[in-house]
Amino acid sequence: MRFFTADHGAWMARVGLNARARMYTIGNPLIARTMLEHDLAAGLNVPVRLMICEEPASRTTRLTYDLPSSLMSGLKNRKVAAAAEKLDAKLIALAVHATGAEA
Repeated sequence: MRFFTADHGAWMARVGLNARARMYTIGNPLIARTMLEHDLAAGLNVPVRLMICEEPASRTTRLTYDLPSSLMSGLKNRKVAAAAEKLDAKLIALAVHATGAEA
């Protein structure tokens, strides 16, 4: 489910920069629940964010994301960590599927 899209290219054009870049906030409420039920602070990083941008010099597209487990490591909650690691695997699989690259 897509929750939010930020078109960074649109606002960058307003300050004289040319870029093709969008940030997407995506997630599944049922997966988010597996973390939020143990610590509501996990909501700072769930749903997850993906950044898709074009590299101007090479005109290639780059997909960037942070692994949820690394973002939530400061919560010190084993159940959140376990759920976040499962989400890591899903996010990596999505990135591999979308780009055709290996993880």
